[in-house]
Amino acid sequence: MARSKKIGTLMHKLLIEKEMDGFTVVELRNASIPIDDSFVDLDDARRKVYRQILRFMSNNWLRSEGKGQKKLYFQTDNFKNLQSSSSNLKSTDTSTPTAPDYSVLSHERSQFQGELEIVLGEIEGYQSLYNRFPELESKLAPFLMQARERSAHLLGQINVLTNALKIVSEGNTVC
Repeated sequence: MARSKKIGTLMHKLLIEKEMDGFTVVELRNASIPIDDSFVDLDDARRKVYRQILRFMSNNWLRSEGKGQKKLYFQTDNFKNLQSSSSNLKSTDTSTPTAPDYSVLSHERSQFQGELEIVLGEIEGYQSLYNRFPELESKLAPFLMQARERSAHLLGQINVLTNALKIVSEGNTVC
């Protein structure tokens, strides 16, 4: 009896359900983010997807054309034959659906808070320069305005994530 071939749920959804073919690593990464929200940053997502591409290439399920960032990956006839005889192709995810992991929200909020502290430091620096060198005020004013706009945007993001985390924590305590 032939040994069954296993692919990950993510790759199953991307290559079979979404029928992706002729894609770059970045295109596959971008398509994977809405499916697998466990990624904290884009670089981690790219690495995970690239490891899967390498595994598929070693199984002769994908082939590549081109070089560097322009390299395209295509499904091979082997992979397409496996799809048609789906009894040999199994998804590795057999678990029951679980509650979503909202810890990424807390991580994002922390990142925004760090960025906000940096921008507030910039604002303070520009104001200090205004006091020390009043003749630079007209040249520094656009930078100060940009920093204030960024701080407002970051504070808005922090508020959104804080409210979302409150809702999530209230939902976990009510049974």
